[in-house]
Amino acid sequence: MRFPLLLSLVLTFAALSAPAQEGAKWHDTYASGVTAAEKSGTLLLLVFTGTDWIDICKIFDDEILSQPEFTGPAGEKFELIKLEYPEGNRLPKEGASQLALLRDAYRVRGFPTVVMTSVKGAPFAINGYVPMTPAEYAELTLSMEAFYRERLAHLERAKGLEGIEKAKALSKGIPELPGTLAARYYTKEIDALIEADPEDTLGFTKYYQRLFADVEYSSLMQVFAKDVQWGKMVTLTDNYIQDWDLEGEVKQKALLNKAGVQKNQANVKGMIETLLEIVDIDPESGYGREAQEQLDQLRVSNLEQQLVP
Repeated sequence: MRFPLLLSLVLTFAALSAPAQEGAKWHDTYASGVTAAEKSGTLLLLVFTGTDWIDICKIFDDEILSQPEFTGPAGEKFELIKLEYPEGNRLPKEGASQLALLRDAYRVRGFPTVVMTSVKGAPFAINGYVPMTPAEYAELTLSMEAFYRERLAHLERAKGLEGIEKAKALSKGIPELPGTLAARYYTKEIDALIEADPEDTLGFTKYYQRLFADVEYSSLMQVFAKDVQWGKMVTLTDNYIQDWDLEGEVKQKALLNKAGVQKNQANVKGMIETLLEIVDIDPESGYGREAQEQLDQLRVSNLEQQLVP
């Protein structure tokens, strides 16, 4: 009569003494993550970070990313890739070009940044550090993966539709991404949406057309900058603002580009006028505050020059 009880105690002890389930391991190179994802059929989760010099990156890594409560669930759907960026952008010789390329490809402007992509590199969600438990962060990550699967279903359904119905399905399938990432990675789908709704009945056509214009503008600005063609950069920016009737922060951002070019031209008067225009649009926006800071620096510099005997 005691055997079942003894067996129960043994099984309970074994369960309590069993080692905790380990989470997925992190790849430290993009190539190894992609190779694994191609074999497993999983997605990619890239963490752009600087744990050696940024406190929040260290906290993120210690409290969430390294915990099995996160890596276990997340590792079932993603290959986890951690990309370390040293202070001052002093990238190591080995892999430096790829690190720089990935940072620029996903328009990473700060650390830590989490980018979730298909195995082919198309991003579908951007995240960062959120103060929550590892299990909660895993749940958030998996919800983004589930939403991505829903978007893929809409894109697949769009193939059998025409006109506005096709455009509706495509609009639900193209992910909402910051900046021009959608235009850069979902060109085919956006082109199909514009073709299906040329009259912009749904209100997406003009928006995506402007995103394409943003990409072209940025590309041309890079070309002109490389060739030190400052005048063409100013003209391009003015035309870009006028052609697309830019307003608000989008216009402020373009004007900040123009102010930067005018600085390179040593056109102080033009630079000040442009910065004042930015502040006048909205002094409280991030671009407005940046423009005001530059104006303050110019005033301080001018005052210092006047005080020099």
